[in-house]
This record gives sequence, structure tokens and C-alpha cells, in this order.
Amino acid sequence: MSANRPAQFLIVILCVLLLPGCVPKKATDEVDFGTVEKSVYRNKYFGFSLTLPSEWSVQDQEAKQRLSEMGGKLMAGEDRRMKNIVKASEHRTINLLTAFKHPLGTPVRFNPSVICLAERVGNFSGIKSGKDYHAHGRKLMESSQMPITFAQDLTVEKLGGIDFDVMHGSIAAGGLTVQQKYYAAVMKDYALVFITSFNVPEQQSALQNILGTVAFK
Repeated sequence: MSANRPAQFLIVILCVLLLPGCVPKKATDEVDFGTVEKSVYRNKYFGFSLTLPSEWSVQDQEAKQRLSEMGGKLMAGEDRRMKNIVKASEHRTINLLTAFKHPLGTPVRFNPSVICLAERVGNFSGIKSGKDYHAHGRKLMESSQMPITFAQDLTVEKLGGIDFDVMHGSIAAGGLTVQQKYYAAVMKDYALVFITSFNVPEQQSALQNILGTVAFK
């Protein structure tokens, strides 16, 4: 196992904020997973596209599921309550896109990534913005098995002309301190979330360039 692999598993689960409770129908009944063609990801339901560098490694549905399952186990540990929350989240959350700079298993110190998720929040009346969504997620993640810390204040950044609330966090894993940015905006009864994970400023800059390609119709 490469040194960065545990961090990858944690990163995939990290922003599935796992709101307690249940939703009547699965999110996948109404939201499409999207498609990737010539390094361009497109999602019809949310009406946006994102362009990846051609050399980046996009994960298929099987790989995304495997990573999420492993991340969920690391997040919950032996905590039965957390295991139940992770299980319940499967009906609300869709991993729309997971892409790494290098194929998984490449022997690099850290493999930067960008992830896009959608979590159904329409039944939770208190969640009207990305800020609300982050408040719930932060509380839950801080109670998990992960050694994660967050900056005190949120920031706001525009992606494709839309304001996203941004939560800044870091996690110690695999002998590294991984920096993360969690972008969230509520639309169409969902929280649309982008996560970038990086270890050095050069990786952060490359990820910012990727998010700079986000375009909404």
C-alpha cells in the first residue's frame, strides 16, 4: 500500500456529510451521474460542466463505490452509531465525479484530487445554503474517527458565476497533513459539493484552475 492511500480513502468519504435521518427515495432516482467525454464532465440535472486535464485519472462507478466503502469504514471505526449514519447516507448521496492527478496506486507522496457530490437535503428545512450544510457536516466529522481540523471562518467563492460557501479543513493521514477545501451550494433540493485535496501550493493552484472551468447553463 502506498503512503498516500489511506488519505485517499478518507478524502472520498470526507465531504459526504451524512445528515442524520432518512429520505423517502434514493437520490439516484432523479439525479444523473453525469458523463465524461474528452476530459469534460457534464451533468444534465444540475446543468454544469467541468474540464479536467487530459492526463487526470477519472474513477468509474465501481472504483468510486469501493473507495467510499473503504473510507466509510475508516471514518466510523467501531462506532455503531457512525456506521449506521454512513449506511443511511447511501440513499441520499451521489458521487458524481472523482478524479485523481495520478492513477490510484501510483507511488507518489500525495495524489491530489477533485470530487463532486450531490446530497439530497430537501427534507431538512434548516438547510438553505452551503453555510448551513457545512455546519452540520463539520459537527459530524469532528465527532468521527478522523483527525480533522477546520478553519474558524467560511469563505465564499464563485464557481461558474454561482456563490459557493467554502469550508477549509486539514487532516493528518499517511504521515502527511492534507489540506482540503469543501465548496457547497444548495440547488434543486440538493447540496452540490466540490472537494479539492492537496498537499502543496502547486497542487492547490492546479485544482483551482480545474474549478475555474466550472460552467453552469
